[in-house]
Amino acid sequence: MLSLIKNIPSKCGLGEGCVWSADDNAFYWIDITKPNLYKYSVETNAIEKFETPNNPANVFLTQQPNVLLVTLFDGLYLFNLEQQTWEPWRDIEPDKTLRLNDGTVDCNGNLLIGSITMTPDENGKDVPVDFDGRLFSVKESESTIEGDSIGVFNLATFSPDNKIFYYADSMKGEIYACDFDSEKSTVGKPKLLNKLDEKYGGPDGGACDSEGYIWNARWDGKGVVRISPQGELVDFFEVPTTRVTSLCFGGKDLKTLLVTTAELDMEHEEHSGNTFLFQVDVAGLAPFKTKLV
Repeated sequence: MLSLIKNIPSKCGLGEGCVWSADDNAFYWIDITKPNLYKYSVETNAIEKFETPNNPANVFLTQQPNVLLVTLFDGLYLFNLEQQTWEPWRDIEPDKTLRLNDGTVDCNGNLLIGSITMTPDENGKDVPVDFDGRLFSVKESESTIEGDSIGVFNLATFSPDNKIFYYADSMKGEIYACDFDSEKSTVGKPKLLNKLDEKYGGPDGGACDSEGYIWNARWDGKGVVRISPQGELVDFFEVPTTRVTSLCFGGKDLKTLLVTTAELDMEHEEHSGNTFLFQVDVAGLAPFKTKLV
């Protein structure tokens, strides 16, 4: 069900935050520890790399041509691909002991973004990650807290009917399902959906497919899992490195799966930090574009 198309030798310290853009037939992702934004053009096989002004965490599509909204540790920035310029847009986490992490765009074009402990801190000191992260809903006029007491926020994806929002707390190794009010863009109380055996590693980034199954990258798990809407493990697909970090569906038929990985502490592995393209049998869901910019 998953066959390798391409192994991109990106050697990311911590690849994350990938998204597919049908407008330019390209995948985008970021490297957190070697702060760069990547673009891979499917038709030409060209790879571009853009240095970011701070450590990045995620990439969102906008309705403006050639403009991305990129999550950096210190806020959200607009990146103009043609001019290669960065413009601060909004800082949504007032607590500077925290920084932004994974997130997604909902069906109304609003944002859902999680925050986690900033480590190392602004003085370069390593800080233990605690359960003080929050989930923000970012709308045109305001940003509200939709959840708290989160260790490491990840995953951030919706069911095909936009009635369920899924996210993971990597610290707990758990994936949650929340009712989602698509009229108000509000998130309900999280309910535990899935927690796998430690041999599968911990939940990192992921996405839903068109059948409503959750595809989840597994940190220290050497692969990707496919989980049913009821929370059952359906499939495990091996990836040729240990720290698998995020994934997204793309391509014209949305049957190409891009998978990012981390070289961090895994430099001895040949393919650590590389970015992989796989062919899959089931289509994914096209990402929404934010309407806020």
